[in-house]
Amino acid sequence: MIYNFRLKNSDLVEFNSEHCKIIIRKQHAAPEELTLARAESRILELLLMEPGAICSREAILEFAWDDRVVSAGSLNQSIFMLRNILGDGKDHEIVITVPRRGYRFNSDQVVAHSETAAASVEEPLQASMPSTIAPTASPDSRQGMGMAARFGYLAAAVLTVLSIWRLVAWYEPVSELHVAVIKQGKLSISAVGKSEQEVNKLKSDISGLVLPEESIKGQVFISRKGSRVNMSCIRTTGRTFNFEFQLQDEQLVNMLKKCVSE
Repeated sequence: MIYNFRLKNSDLVEFNSEHCKIIIRKQHAAPEELTLARAESRILELLLMEPGAICSREAILEFAWDDRVVSAGSLNQSIFMLRNILGDGKDHEIVITVPRRGYRFNSDQVVAHSETAAASVEEPLQASMPSTIAPTASPDSRQGMGMAARFGYLAAAVLTVLSIWRLVAWYEPVSELHVAVIKQGKLSISAVGKSEQEVNKLKSDISGLVLPEESIKGQVFISRKGSRVNMSCIRTTGRTFNFEFQLQDEQLVNMLKKCVSE
């Protein structure tokens, strides 16, 4: 099944649920193709079957993991990953949390298939339009045109390489995310990073914290880039909270308290 919707930056997305693939058609760049993990693909498929309708956590768990039983933490982690892929990690305007009930896909983002098809053929049609003016060129000008064509081919090759590099660079953080879970009383903290070393360093920093176990409860996802920390929380009420901060400016313990406090 093919589904079409827009990201918050207005880029068009074509989602093929059968092959677990999405194609992002950017407005001023080459399209990008990404293969989703099975769980994220199944969740996105279920939400898009009826955009705007609320899907309970139980229904999502049963649909996304129909081959095995998993914990609620697996769903939280997959929603976290899916939102990051869709550029929805901060505001949650595409995959919307409905407190104590589940999740729904923002129906305002859904578009008709014809709109995506029109966008995909617009540039090829423009490129294939023949020129109505064919001036006669002298031998010298034809030689100059040959040089221009060679430079054009070279530029096209460079752009192709850059496009592939951008796709790989964008895809790697998603396909190679590492996660380590730290339990402290009723608080579950997931350290997320691009490499095992990065996650282990973050896990070490978190494990060394002294937290008042009786007052800090919920689920937290933490990732770090340099001194910049991103923290996403699911509170015991089901509400979510997300923010970024400079590690040297804020105490990690205080930010954890702020993140999960009611």
